[in-house]
Amino acid sequence: MIAAEPLFFHGSGPEDRPLFGWLHRADGPSPVGVVVCNPFGYEAICAHRGLRHFAEAAAAAGVPALRFDYDGTGDSAGGDRDPGRLRAWIASARHAADELRRLAAVERVVFFGLRLGAMVAALAADGRDDVAGLILVAPVVSGRAHLRELRALQMALGLPLPPARAAVDTEVQEAAGFVLTPETKAALSETDLLRLERAPAPAALLIDRDDLPPSSALADCLTSLGVELDRQRLPGYVELMLGAEHTVVPKVMVRATAEWLRACAARLPVPAPGAGAAPAQAVRSARFGDVVETAQFVDGQLFGVLSNPTAPVAGRRGLLLLNAGSIHHVGPNRLYVMLARRWAARGHAVLRLDLSGIGDSRAWPGERENLVYAPSAIQDITRALAVLRRERGVVDVQAVGLCSGGYHAFKAAVARVPMDGVVLINPLTFFFKEEEHTEGGEHAVTGETTRYLRRLRDPEAWRKLLNARVDLRVPARTLTRFVVKRLRGRAQELARRAGLAVGDDLAHELKTVTGRHTALRFVFSAGDPGLQLLNVHGGPTVERLRRTGRLGIEIIEASNHTFTPLWSQDALTASLAAHFDPLPAARN
Repeated sequence: MIAAEPLFFHGSGPEDRPLFGWLHRADGPSPVGVVVCNPFGYEAICAHRGLRHFAEAAAAAGVPALRFDYDGTGDSAGGDRDPGRLRAWIASARHAADELRRLAAVERVVFFGLRLGAMVAALAADGRDDVAGLILVAPVVSGRAHLRELRALQMALGLPLPPARAAVDTEVQEAAGFVLTPETKAALSETDLLRLERAPAPAALLIDRDDLPPSSALADCLTSLGVELDRQRLPGYVELMLGAEHTVVPKVMVRATAEWLRACAARLPVPAPGAGAAPAQAVRSARFGDVVETAQFVDGQLFGVLSNPTAPVAGRRGLLLLNAGSIHHVGPNRLYVMLARRWAARGHAVLRLDLSGIGDSRAWPGERENLVYAPSAIQDITRALAVLRRERGVVDVQAVGLCSGGYHAFKAAVARVPMDGVVLINPLTFFFKEEEHTEGGEHAVTGETTRYLRRLRDPEAWRKLLNARVDLRVPARTLTRFVVKRLRGRAQELARRAGLAVGDDLAHELKTVTGRHTALRFVFSAGDPGLQLLNVHGGPTVERLRRTGRLGIEIIEASNHTFTPLWSQDALTASLAAHFDPLPAARN
């Protein structure tokens, strides 16, 4: 497989408003390339891994692909509160098509779009004379209907109400951690693919979801406009759009699109050797106002984006942002991009990194893709911190991570990876064991035990037992694991009180890390289970370290685990800003 190339490119806008993308070159010349258009917001976070596989399959089929982030999304410039969002997304897709033609020396393009990306793809293709086709996967046909879906999703999340003093912007619509301004909502409400007046492409592949009854409205519309339509109803959409940690690559869809692209390319004349412009090189750095960002590979395997001020200063910090679960390096709700650019503008060097097998980093040999608690994480962090230490003027390096990212940063500090500080945001475990986080493991033990204990009070359960209709091996194994776990926990607690270090001893690890003058800071959403875990496993040591100032704990009221409510994102940003914004004094 040919390695993908990260790049920044510009459209017709200002030079400090670049777009970010990934070029997947094909092995050999091709008359056509494919531009991959993302869905919106949370769906784009979920689909990131799957869309990478779509692009890789296209390149393997001989068709170069460019996947990219629209203006105001992902690693591109801007934000979702900027004006003209729908117009900017369509323009971004068109700029991506122009860039693909320049980089891969293709004459024609296919626009591929998933969900809202399918709407953007169709609108971007409309009116161009270089479009060979469209691939529309579970397309959003009506912008008004999509807004209703996003509103229903937001309500279904069951998010806590904001505290009384929180500043809430009532003008915008929150969409699972992202923003739709009144202008964006109005633009989407007025957009409907059934109103297309001409064929956006000569041919199209329409892939319907297999979990919902299909509608023929869009297919009929495209056919009536003269589009040669291939329509397929394929499995995989639901699994593709699961949370990033659980997403499954839709192999049937990937194979169907690759085959369609191969056939599309076969209908077009292949450029003669040496004909036309030679493929160009991708640009890996771009300026964002007072910040320069560089697509950074660590040891050729790990990918990240390094943010620096345009004029680095002495005595500054190097900050490493680590994946929250399987969410790629932009972070949940795109928080890491905003934080990195904020801190870089204040002088720091910030690397938002994908650990091995997550996001855009390849898995190390012997590890599987999308493994959240990979055993190689400590080595990955060591390599990334070395990159930050090489940046001019950096004298202080710290790691920040939400959920599993905080866990990995802390475990790296325990393993003596030199760091000046670690910030753990809502860690969910302090002692990860693979067997305890799979089916039948710790969480399953707790649930099964609760169910069996409840059924002891159920007369029907006793009748089944007396009639030999219950497999006693299952509850026996479950209760045995439960008892062993409780006894082990009790023994460890007695050892802690005696001042002894034992395995899985958080108190000992906290003292070890802070004893090396590594500052520890915890940030929790109120009610997040990580705070209880810290107090239970850390015991009295937590409070003693807090009193000495070597360990800090801050609680943000009424949020959720990944800070989905917009006001809680502001609260988290303010908390971290108070900790990181001031530049450290330069050291001699």
